[in-house]
Amino acid sequence: MRKKVLNQSIKVKIGIFIIAVVSALIVNLCFDFFVVEYTSSGFGEIINEISLCYELQDAMTKEKANLSIFIRNRDNIDELLASCKRTDEIVDKLELDIMHMDNERYAKIWSIKNSYPVYAAKRQEIIDDKYEAKDFIEKVYNVYEMQDYLISYGERLMDVTLSENNAIYQKRAEFFKKMPLVLGIILIPIIVLIIYMAFKLQALIISPINRMVEISKNITKNDFSDKDIIIRNKDEMGDLTKAFNKMKHATSAYISSLEERYELSELLHKEAMEKMNMEKRLNEARFDLLKNQINPHFLFNTLNIIAASANLEDAKETEDMIRALGNIFRYSLKTDEKQVSLERELSIVNDYMYIQKMRFGDRVSYDIVSKVDNGNVYIPSFSLQPIVENAIVHGISKKEEGGKVVIRVWEKEDMLHIIVADTGVGINDERLSQLKDFMRERPTAKLGIGFGNIYKRIKNMYKTGDLRIYSKEGKMTVVYFLIPQTD
Repeated sequence: MRKKVLNQSIKVKIGIFIIAVVSALIVNLCFDFFVVEYTSSGFGEIINEISLCYELQDAMTKEKANLSIFIRNRDNIDELLASCKRTDEIVDKLELDIMHMDNERYAKIWSIKNSYPVYAAKRQEIIDDKYEAKDFIEKVYNVYEMQDYLISYGERLMDVTLSENNAIYQKRAEFFKKMPLVLGIILIPIIVLIIYMAFKLQALIISPINRMVEISKNITKNDFSDKDIIIRNKDEMGDLTKAFNKMKHATSAYISSLEERYELSELLHKEAMEKMNMEKRLNEARFDLLKNQINPHFLFNTLNIIAASANLEDAKETEDMIRALGNIFRYSLKTDEKQVSLERELSIVNDYMYIQKMRFGDRVSYDIVSKVDNGNVYIPSFSLQPIVENAIVHGISKKEEGGKVVIRVWEKEDMLHIIVADTGVGINDERLSQLKDFMRERPTAKLGIGFGNIYKRIKNMYKTGDLRIYSKEGKMTVVYFLIPQTD
């Protein structure tokens, strides 16, 4: 039987427990209803019988008093009739039941019910008669005698009723004394069964759950030394404890593996940092070597000497080209800020486009329209000139009739919008798709040094910044900057 119970599901176990509790409640309620019904029907009947006897005595007494007043004064007819009516109703309520009352009580009620109609007729004659009647006095005394007779019978009926009902009460009292014993015999086994089942449910369900909670708290402290939970249940709790034990072992193994990986990762990170530091020092050495090879001060002085010579030779265009080239070179080498004003960037674009226009003549034209305060908005340094250079080198220069570069700048809701468009040869769909894929998912190396570097810098510098490219082969290419002014 125990094995069969252990194999039942938790739902069945709880169902059995609920049925036991409900059965105990039903038994208790049925017993309570029986006691209440037995009490109300027995004692209520006794009380009604005694009350009726008392009412009969009271009604006859009041009726006698009202009749006396009526005979003397003849002015209380309403009170007399009301008391007579009340006495009639009470006498009608008296029941003759030889099966449920003793002979003496039956005889008293029978005498009252048989004599009362005679009395009522005599009483009515008194009420309807006049003072001049010859036998009035005799009739009055006859009625008084009958009233006394009925009152005395009512008193005797009261005594008999009390005596009979007292015997009934004693019998019922003996019965009620035995009720606690009967109730105990019925309910104690059920209560014991419920308590036993409650302890079993606690052992089968609550105890394993509490044990799991304790082990879980230790697991949070990285302590896996607790023994496995072992229960003999074949229900859902048994499956749960087995799964919990497996999870504990798996978690322990996983954490051990993570710790080993962490230690290995620390070693790899340390090696990577050392490698990065070595590369950084190497790059710094290379940069120092490059600066030593190309001394900007020497180069700027040389360009200024060439420009001065061109001025002496009255070569205005040559002088302007040299000065524009010097401005570009100076900006590219000496500008180390991450952001510069749009005004400075557009100035370098103007210098670059001046040189290209001198190179290509009428084949190249450009137009810059800015609707913002160029000195108070900022963009990544050296970001426009490489895009313009791409437009010239890869777009317009490859087109026989040349083309135009257009730059448009406006601001909307703290976002700076810049469009650099050219009417060059454009980009075919396959190459354009590759560029967009590289921008979304892959490193910037395949985007080209200029475009890739700008895209990467914008994404790193601004959370909501973006760089987009649109093109139609044979017609145009558009590069669209979105640069927030509040990041």
